[in-house]
Amino acid sequence: METKGKNGKVAGRGTIVTLEMKKRIRSLRHSANLSIECLADKATVSEKTLKKIENPKSKQKRFDDDTLIKIAKAFNMSLDSLQGKQNQVEQKSWAINFELLAEQFREIDRMLLPLIRDHKHANKSLIEHAYLGLLSQSLQERKIYIEQIDRGMRDSIKRNAFIGGLPKPGLVIEVSEDFEEISYNCNPDGILTVKSPQLLWDCHCDTPSTKQNDFKCPIHSHSLGEEVDRRFSTGYVLIRYQGIEFYWRSGQELWPPSIDSFYMIDAMEADGLFKKRYNSVLDIGSGTGFWGIMAASCNPYITEITLSDWLLTPYLYGTANWFLNRNNREHISFKTNTGLFTGGLDSLVKPHDIAICNPPYLPLLDGFDEIGLESTVAGTDLLTNVIMRSKTLANRTYLQFSNLSQPEAQVAQKKAGLKLRPIGKERLVPFRLRILWERSGYLNVLIKERGLIEKKNSRHRFWHKLQTYVIE
Repeated sequence: METKGKNGKVAGRGTIVTLEMKKRIRSLRHSANLSIECLADKATVSEKTLKKIENPKSKQKRFDDDTLIKIAKAFNMSLDSLQGKQNQVEQKSWAINFELLAEQFREIDRMLLPLIRDHKHANKSLIEHAYLGLLSQSLQERKIYIEQIDRGMRDSIKRNAFIGGLPKPGLVIEVSEDFEEISYNCNPDGILTVKSPQLLWDCHCDTPSTKQNDFKCPIHSHSLGEEVDRRFSTGYVLIRYQGIEFYWRSGQELWPPSIDSFYMIDAMEADGLFKKRYNSVLDIGSGTGFWGIMAASCNPYITEITLSDWLLTPYLYGTANWFLNRNNREHISFKTNTGLFTGGLDSLVKPHDIAICNPPYLPLLDGFDEIGLESTVAGTDLLTNVIMRSKTLANRTYLQFSNLSQPEAQVAQKKAGLKLRPIGKERLVPFRLRILWERSGYLNVLIKERGLIEKKNSRHRFWHKLQTYVIE
């Protein structure tokens, strides 16, 4: 005879892990850059059990609820969310359930990334057609409708439910206005503060050189270092800068506001962006929405903001971040655009006053095509596309890129018959991308042909130069 436990569930039976749930767990683990061993350790479950849970051919279908709850908690989510169930307290609409949308959008983006990145020798129009087809099909299969989400954001009740339902961040990062200090708040464990940081994540521990080990890591030398690392790498993070908050979570699909973001804001502020009577701003390759939201928040004349990106994860986070910071700016019209590069912006009635773009900067060099499949900062297509189309997109376009992609920018500038005028200071910034440490051939080409600087006796081994430009 079956007996029931205190929670009313049948003892000894557990929960059936469906094929969709197996895929969901694998997708979440990959997005968090966790191996099975790391996730098992983090969730305090056996590696053998986790392999059975993920294996689509495993004969075991039911698993203990406590085990599944531990796995869900490792991803900072509920068991219902891990199973794909919607919170019944919320409205029955994708528009107000952030975690479920984030999970579904990550799955779709992980299909879009290789499709677009592996197109070096393909016809661009065919790639765009394939992109639109896969995007539409993936949304339809999941019964997700972007128009419905956008309408929900215009409804105050649904919008408040959406913002109120944002998952609690495991880590809050405070960035000082002059980038002289960064504090990582690991409530309730404590706060780790880094003075005079060189990066948002100023760690050099995994740099491929023994000489870097002679320097003390500002993060891992602290007693909270490992905990901060865990929360930064796997959980929801809230980044605060100049009173504005940005939600972010580590993954291939979304780059956080980083040192280049703060330097670009400085350059645009010095150029008068926040004081001139600009009414509309377009953020291209918007990611978290940092530049568009900062411009709309700091310039009192802005009445229209458009965030544009080609992946769905940035669409979700950019939308959440805007309404998280909207406050008394109800007069500002907020729009989003999902399209490949500047696709979808052709229907503009007139150019925006301002366009801002901080595009990917890693060139896709011959023999290293896999780089484009593994990093959101790979490829120079958006950079060249914005230069070529700048005059139809905005009356004034701000563009920041690395000296590593200077050749591609110069070719596009010449073709378009335009000039890139530098504004602000040129910044020497550490070059830190884990995926490249095992690709010495690629790094050597960047050093010999693209101006990547190697400093073997400094805390960060590789450096590159960033410059903000106005396209004229």
